[in-house]
Amino acid sequence: MKRLFCLILALVLLGSAALAETAVVTIDLNGERKAISPLIYGINNFNDANVYNSVTATAVRQGGNRMSGYNWETNYSNAGSDWYHHSDTYLSSMTTPGYVGTSFVKIARAKGIDYRLTTLQLAGYAAADKAGTVEEADTAPSARWVEVVADKEGELSLKPDLTDGKVYMEEYVNYLIAKLGDSQNGGVQAYSLDNEPALWQHTHARIHPNPTGEKELIDKSVATAKVVKALDPAAEVYGPALYGFTAFENLADENDPDWKAAREANGYRWYLDYYLEEMRKASEAEGVRLLDVLDIHYYSESARVGFDDRLQSVRTLYEKGFRENSWIGQWRQHNLPLLPLVQESIRKYYPGTKLAITEYNYGGEDISATIAQAETLGCFADNGVYSAFIWGGNDWQYNGINLYTNFDGRGSAFGDTLVPAVTPDHSKCVAYAAIDSANPNRLTVMVTNKTAQAQQTVLVLNGSVPAWQSAAVYAIHGDSPDIRLLENAAVIQNTGTVTVTLPPCCAAMVVLTADAP
Repeated sequence: MKRLFCLILALVLLGSAALAETAVVTIDLNGERKAISPLIYGINNFNDANVYNSVTATAVRQGGNRMSGYNWETNYSNAGSDWYHHSDTYLSSMTTPGYVGTSFVKIARAKGIDYRLTTLQLAGYAAADKAGTVEEADTAPSARWVEVVADKEGELSLKPDLTDGKVYMEEYVNYLIAKLGDSQNGGVQAYSLDNEPALWQHTHARIHPNPTGEKELIDKSVATAKVVKALDPAAEVYGPALYGFTAFENLADENDPDWKAAREANGYRWYLDYYLEEMRKASEAEGVRLLDVLDIHYYSESARVGFDDRLQSVRTLYEKGFRENSWIGQWRQHNLPLLPLVQESIRKYYPGTKLAITEYNYGGEDISATIAQAETLGCFADNGVYSAFIWGGNDWQYNGINLYTNFDGRGSAFGDTLVPAVTPDHSKCVAYAAIDSANPNRLTVMVTNKTAQAQQTVLVLNGSVPAWQSAAVYAIHGDSPDIRLLENAAVIQNTGTVTVTLPPCCAAMVVLTADAP
């Protein structure tokens, strides 16, 4: 109903400036500039060509619950509680060792995606067969599982031993490098230290039936990271892929004695502090950085409520004082806004560590999904996120990414350097502006209209402003997820002022250039 309401209002109000909302966006071209990581426009994908064809992505992750029980020697995997703890050939029926990993890289490489992140196994066991559901009586250790070991004593083989009851992460990384090249020569650029360990006792109860211990996770992370760095020093290590707020705060068990003692002794805000400091200490002891990227997941709670809450939900990530409509807004204000506080923990406990959101999704199958997606990518850029990968998605969300990476269908993209853009009321309008380091005569502005009225957006440009020669507006609005060029939507009033007319409920990319039209 909300989407239909926006569509009707769009038809009625577009031609009526008198009834339009007014939003002022102040852009300072001489203000602080921030380099935007190109890796924030990433996706999660297991070689689905339809996804690759739907979105212009810059990075891709092979992760999720299926990867925790993956046996690289046979390509068997286990679904965990997602599907009856079923062991099978869901990821691949090929018997070539490592096929799930090598095919992932080859397909992504063919699609022109130069940054590939895959997952290594830490939970302790991997599927030994493809015989279907694993009953509780066959919880590991049992014949249904093989043990996962970080490093292998002795020679590494490209023909793994299928009879020794073990799979080695060292041998898997070595295999990928031998078949694909290392991280600098066509292979895997980054490795994730498993997936959502705080949920292993629920999602993978047949592999890891007990809550994951805080020290246990550190020990396993260190052992596996050492393997990666020994074989491919330039490859990046991601960890610990925590699923959400409760994991950020206490991992799997707030009463774990190691965690309680560490928290009380050090005054940690949350488990993220402990993890960062322990990985820093281990890195210093080893003489090599063992954690390059702090990896967390974020699925908005308030976005689940519906259209209106989804339009506001992204503000939890960056806006101080905003209170979302969920249990997080009610009980977790002390740990908000999320991104600035996580970055604060990084600076304090392991400086130089990058930040990734390797799973996120705001839901929705209407224009609210696009608006949330556009605002999310803007706040990732503004808050120094290094890489981000949407989990799942639909055309409304994918085109929210395409607004940044391919808004005209010919590869034109949002600039690579953020400049300050201020809007007074984020409940109605959010904007992000960027220039190109290679083309200072081009300015791109992502701007949203969250209201059910047409919006007159006034771009006030301060600083060293070029003499604009042309303006174009690419937008998603109404009942279609397609990106459309809005004819005559932008008017250059003078060098410092551009007026843009946006439909109700809209996400748009405004492109200004001082070059000839």
